[in-house]
Amino acid sequence: MLNRRTKFTFWFAALAFVMACAPVFSATPAVPTLDPGGIERIIAQTANAASTQTVAAIPTSTGTNTPTRTPTSTRTEGPTATNTVIYEFQTPTPFTLPTIVGTFKPTSDKDYACEVLDSPVDGTYYSPRLEFKVRWRLKNVGYKDWENNVVDFAYNTGDKFYKVKEYNLGGDVKPGEVAEIFVEMRAPKDSGTFTSYWTLRIDTYKFCRVAFTIKVR
Repeated sequence: MLNRRTKFTFWFAALAFVMACAPVFSATPAVPTLDPGGIERIIAQTANAASTQTVAAIPTSTGTNTPTRTPTSTRTEGPTATNTVIYEFQTPTPFTLPTIVGTFKPTSDKDYACEVLDSPVDGTYYSPRLEFKVRWRLKNVGYKDWENNVVDFAYNTGDKFYKVKEYNLGGDVKPGEVAEIFVEMRAPKDSGTFTSYWTLRIDTYKFCRVAFTIKVR
């Protein structure tokens, strides 16, 4: 049988074991009271901390390609401006021939004289009885006008293969001006070479004699 001392030791050890396994109950902590200013400081500190964490989370690129951040906006913008190109055309300046100032000085010392500018080509071949027209251009280089009702262009001598033997000038020709004269002709019926002489004339006075030669075959 256990003695009294041994029993006491046993019950003390059992009590210590029970006390070690028992749960510890702590008192409920008191809820701190926050003033309104403290709440605002907490919100500001929280926002600053979140912003700092966001910046720290953005990766820093050391390469040559830098990512572009495209902002997304739901705002409705106004109409896009369009560049308008306006062309200005300059009105061309009309070309004006220079006006010759001064009076024509006759190259002849006569009252009535001419310069032959153009005449028919001599030696042209024509078929027998062929009708044709030739032209002369005569310039007045004298001192007096060639008045239309005074001066005529007419057949003078030579072969007669004309249709009309006399023409007026169609208007007065002043010194320095040019008369253009057309003459209607008909080739002879026989083959050969034929020459006709024409002249400007005032009644019986003749000046500016010209000639025209054709060939018929």
